[in-house]
Amino acid sequence: MQRFGFQAPHGLVVDAYMAQHPGDGHDRRDRQSVFVHLIGLCAALDGHASQTHVRDLIRRVVQKHSDFPILSRGQGPGRLTVLHMVGATAFPDYEHRALEWAAAVWQSWSDEHERIRVALHGARDGR
Repeated sequence: MQRFGFQAPHGLVVDAYMAQHPGDGHDRRDRQSVFVHLIGLCAALDGHASQTHVRDLIRRVVQKHSDFPILSRGQGPGRLTVLHMVGATAFPDYEHRALEWAAAVWQSWSDEHERIRVALHGARDGR
């Protein structure tokens, strides 16, 4: 991350890391964090949203909710971790690895995809 700066894939790296480390869900901040970072992954991966748009959607979701549900990740943390990023040799490789890691984390939360997509659509529609 520090080698390549805060370019577009950085948002995916942050969202992947935070969604992969959700806490136990008993604290509202843990619930909010995993929820909004999954919103970020969904918007970026499924909707191909720019990171600027992703951050705007996250802001809208946070403004609309006073609390967030405990989410269930039945598949474990995913097949890739932050260690997948370590060997990136150049920016295109970093970007590719960030997408792979983000997709693996998003997939690990497949039981919650519908709930996240509903919240994302509500943020897009202004509901």
